[in-house]
Amino acid sequence: MSGQETTERALAVHRLLNAQLPVPAEPLPLARPIPLPDVHPPKAGLVATLARRHSSYDFSDGHLELPSLSALLRFSMGVQRFVAAYGVDQYPLSMAPSAGGLDILRAYAVVRRVEGLDHGVYRYEPVSHELVQLTDTDPGPGLELAYLQEEFAWQPAATVAITARLDVAFDKYPLRHYRTLHVDSGVAVQNLYLVGTALGLAGCAVAGFDDAAVGTLLGLPENEIPTMLFATGRPA
Repeated sequence: MSGQETTERALAVHRLLNAQLPVPAEPLPLARPIPLPDVHPPKAGLVATLARRHSSYDFSDGHLELPSLSALLRFSMGVQRFVAAYGVDQYPLSMAPSAGGLDILRAYAVVRRVEGLDHGVYRYEPVSHELVQLTDTDPGPGLELAYLQEEFAWQPAATVAITARLDVAFDKYPLRHYRTLHVDSGVAVQNLYLVGTALGLAGCAVAGFDDAAVGTLLGLPENEIPTMLFATGRPA
């Protein structure tokens, strides 16, 4: 079975599980790169961070600092190291390990209140450590349609959306890997929790969302599916 055939089967499973028909997303209008500031790893012990890690529903109505968002993305889903793999000398491996080291997961920052950034949707590029701005309008209404708990649309300063690229996964693995995609996403979520905790941020992983609405909000192609949302900001 080809990778394309496996991808189509996985999409059929995904739609069945979510009780949704495919909703083609329109490509988002902008593609403006924005370099993120260089940041140092947070100085916090692992055990102490694990002991303090918890989901928080209480967010400040203030802005999140851009260096904090930069650090959250860099140390949870940025590049850990480069190795020789898949026919290239400098293949990036993520801080969030994935099956086969494949570049399956993507992160998007859905921004409402981040200092130095417009409202909008941004795609994170880990190799260059930059954001690519995709929209410049308030994403609140789109988040309200996406989240099953509407308070997550308006209270957090930003939402990190994790997606999985089915075409990349199934070029290498069989359909069984549909389950592993979500394991990989869980690893990334744990990284977001731990890095966010070390940075003093509040955060909450949210699995209750409308997949089609998230796909529309992020402008996802059909072979890229949302797997988790992570609401974050300064604690109240």
